This record gives sequence, C-alpha cells and structure tokens, in this order.
Amino acid sequence: MPTPCDQEQPARAAQRRWRRPRRPDRLTARLAGTVGRRRVVVTGASGAIGGQLAVLLGQAGADLVLLGRNRTALAETARRTEEAGGTARVCPVDLTDPAAVARFADRLTAECGAADVLVNNAGRSIRRGAVNALDRAHDYRRMMAVNYFGAVDLTLRLLPGMHERGHGHIVNVATIGRQLGMGRFTAYNPSKAALEAFGQSLGAELRREGIRVSTVHLPLVRTPMSAPTTAFARLPALDARQAARMIGTALVTGTPRVSTPLGTLGELLGVVAPRALLALAALEYRYLPESPGAARNPARTTGRDA
Repeated sequence: MPTPCDQEQPARAAQRRWRRPRRPDRLTARLAGTVGRRRVVVTGASGAIGGQLAVLLGQAGADLVLLGRNRTALAETARRTEEAGGTARVCPVDLTDPAAVARFADRLTAECGAADVLVNNAGRSIRRGAVNALDRAHDYRRMMAVNYFGAVDLTLRLLPGMHERGHGHIVNVATIGRQLGMGRFTAYNPSKAALEAFGQSLGAELRREGIRVSTVHLPLVRTPMSAPTTAFARLPALDARQAARMIGTALVTGTPRVSTPLGTLGELLGVVAPRALLALAALEYRYLPESPGAARNPARTTGRDA
C-alpha cells in the first residue's frame, strides 16, 4: 500500500554537502525547544508563506509533513527544509476532498504516528466587490471549502491522536482583513472569521487536555496570492519570511492570538468606536480600486491558492 508521504531519499541525503550550521536567532532557538523532533503538519506548504514556514521549522529541527496540491512545489519546499536541517515528507492532498483528507490522516497515523502540531495555513483569496459578484455565489462556497471546511476536516481527523497523547498545538492562519472590516473581501474575510471562531471554541474545549489553539492574524503579505491586487503594491506589507515568523511566534508562545498593532487597533475601534472603523473601511473601499481582472471581466476570478 502506498504511503501518504514521499519519504526523504537516502541517496539525496547522502549527497548533501556538509554545511557549517548558522547560529540560530532567538526565535529559531526557542522553536527548537518547541517543535524540535516533533511532527508538524503544515498545509499550504507549496505556497510562499507555507514554504518559508517549513524552512523556519526545519532550522528548528522539526519533522515536517508538507501538504499542498502542487507536488513539484512541495518537493522544492522539502528540499529547502532538509537543507535547513529538518526532515520533510511530501503529501499532495486536496483539502476540499473529504475522502482524500480522511485517507491522508488514516495513513499518517498508521504509518508515521500522530501529529504533534497542525498549522492550518492553506488558503485561497478572492478580492472582488459584492456588486461584481452578484452571480458568483460559487466564489463564496469555494472560499469556505478551502479556508474553513478543509481546515476543520483535517483538524478533526488529527485531533484524536493529539488527545490520546495528551498534547498538541493547532495554529489557524487568519487575516487582518477581518479585524479591519476591509471591503471587497466579502468572500474571503468570512471564511477566515469562521476559522477563527472555530479555533476559539475549540481552544476552550481543549484547554484542560494539554492541546493549545492559536489564531494568527496576518497583515498584507507580498505573495503570488496578493499580487493580482495592484492597488496593494504601494501599501506596506510583510514578506513571506516575516509572515512565517509571526506563525512561529504563535508556536513558541502558545498564545491564543497573534496580531499586529494595526489589527489590534482595528478590533479595539470596532468595540469603542464602530462608526469610526466603518468610516475608515469605507475610505479604503473608495480609494483602493477593484483588482484589474475583476474590473475588466466580472465573470473571471482573481483568486489564487496559498
């Protein structure tokens, strides 16, 4: 029976040249004590952020299981991870296919053991004003299928192993867009808000079981997923490595929430001055135009997978 993951090839490992290890920075050193020699499942590992996260965790000595749909990109992520000092298994899985998720989880548990950490990083984004999506309800269903139901399905499949061993950490990657109420994300933001709410309820249930649940509110990140929105090009943003380090902070601290100062301010405004937050979001909607693809042809999607 085929394994769920492509194991590291011994010949390739033997051919690797010895490299003087770099002195780890503080985050990497702390990650080594958190994820070193632990099995970490990262979804969306074929994308920019997931790839950088895999390298960061590889430097910390994690045993990584890399999920994604693009086998070639996953193999490249695995190569970089192994060069960084970790081990990696490549597992092409479509998270929108419940049967595929079930097969992966069953075989991972049977052949590799339970997961210690799960990072629900995979995601898809569409930036399109609702007035240009009146006949595109499928966009909303697709966002929920990837960003919410896929993550929930995988979490529920891996949770029994964590529960049996009495420890684990689940990290859900959310967005600053939910905190700021940004326009043109009526499909994307609700899917991430649902994932955040799932994590909050799950965290309360698992607090006494030794299993932590964290949500990371990423700000704008320069990736192929955000590139179609040319209006974002002039805005400040993180690169994929910085975004990965935010996720790493959640893994080290175990805090229920990791956010930026701007995201936290947006949430506070939503409580103490909701009209002010709405006015600011309306200004953002007015001055950052529709993505070129959506403006030219409302029937064409501008979304991409992470």
